[in-house]
Parts: sequence; structure tokens; C-alpha cells
Amino acid sequence: MSLPSELAGTPVAEHAAPRGIQVYRNLHLWLATGLAITLVGFAPTYFLNLRDATWFQHLHGLSATLWMGLLVVQPWLATRGRLKRHRSFGIVALVLAGMVVASGLAVLPFNIENAIEATSSPFAPATFLYGVTFVDLLTILGFLVAVLMATLSIRSLDDHVLWMASTLFWVLMPALARLLTFGLLVTVGPGDWTLVDTVFWTAFPILGLLVYLMVRIRRAHPALVLAAVGNLGALFVEPIGNSESWRALCNAVFL
Repeated sequence: MSLPSELAGTPVAEHAAPRGIQVYRNLHLWLATGLAITLVGFAPTYFLNLRDATWFQHLHGLSATLWMGLLVVQPWLATRGRLKRHRSFGIVALVLAGMVVASGLAVLPFNIENAIEATSSPFAPATFLYGVTFVDLLTILGFLVAVLMATLSIRSLDDHVLWMASTLFWVLMPALARLLTFGLLVTVGPGDWTLVDTVFWTAFPILGLLVYLMVRIRRAHPALVLAAVGNLGALFVEPIGNSESWRALCNAVFL
């Protein structure tokens, strides 16, 4: 995805395709990869176990999956000249974003309940559940900021696209970590590792991809920088999860 310098700040006309939009003609294919990772990564724990999920988990799973699907559809519509449909779906996207944020906050208490009751699997110890709650809060906040900035920059093509596309990097970590976990279970089998380890190592390919994109477009765009900072949180799941102060705060807020 390369952005010519002359496109920076290109104004988006209200009823016409913005100049230079065809530079994003293949963006939907990149975003479709993120959707595929989400579907495969969450298949064993959610899509193939729908009966075990709570109502809030269903709402979060449905809204997040639809969001990822919309990320694929929107650039395809815009680069094929279907701007009226693109703008209509933009309204739907705002509703979906609200559902993703609200349902994401609603499922956080389950992390703390599982940590205290020790009802989770051996791969998700209390350290992970408390630590990943911090990462989840960071992810929800970053996702919300990215959506708001994409909405506010709707008249600047490059900014609008990059802020919206960056939401992928706020929701990719959970799916990719699960995919890595099941890959390890199949190839290596159970061992001394837990989800603390897989989340830690999952951060590196995501950070690497963000750095690659910044080099490719020759610009450290705020959307990509913010996503990189947010994904750095995955490297600190263990110390945060072991923090007594953080555990006490989570217990007070979520229980």
C-alpha cells in the first residue's frame, strides 16, 4: 500500500470519487487476511462452541466479526465507484463500532471472575487473565480513538483510510494469539508455556507489520504509531498481571 506524496490531504468531494482513490484498490485483500485470521483463530473457542458463550460474548463476537467484514467491503465499494453504498455502510459502521466497544467492556468482568474462581484452562492462569484485561482496555480505547479519528478525517482521503484500516491492528491480537496457541498445541503439544507466552510473541509480527507499513508509505502516520504503541502492551501482560495493585483495582471495578 503505497501513498504518493501528492495525495496527502486530498479533499474528499461529497458526491464524487476522491482523486487518487485507486491507490487503495487492493486494500480489501489485505484486510480480508485479517478477517480470515479472526475466523480461524476464534473458531475453536467461539464459533464451534456457540452454546457455551454468554449473551455478551455473542454480541461481542458478532459485532467484531461484522466490523472486520465491513473493513473488507468498504474499500472495495469505494474503489469500484459505489460511493453511495459506501457512505450508507459508513453509518452502519458507527453503530457496529459502538457495539464492539460496549460489548468489549461488558465481557471484561468474565476475565476477573475466571481468575478468582480458577475456572479457566491451565493455558490461561490468573496472571494472564488480569494482565490481558489491561491489554483489552487499551485495545478498546485505541479502537475507539481510531474510529473517531477516521470519522473526523472523512474529508482527507489518506487520513480517513489509514485511521479506519488501523482498527484492524486493535482487534487482530486476540485472534492471532489464539491461532498461534492452537498451532502450538497441534505441533508441539502442551508444555510449560501459557497464553502469557503466546500473547507476548504475537506482538512481534503485528509490530513488524506496522513498522513495514510506515516504511512503505514513508510516513509514521499517527494511526500506525498509535496502533504500535497499543500493541506494545502485550509485552507487559505478565508484570501487569502479577501486580497486586492492578489486581485490587480490577477486583474493585469488575466484581
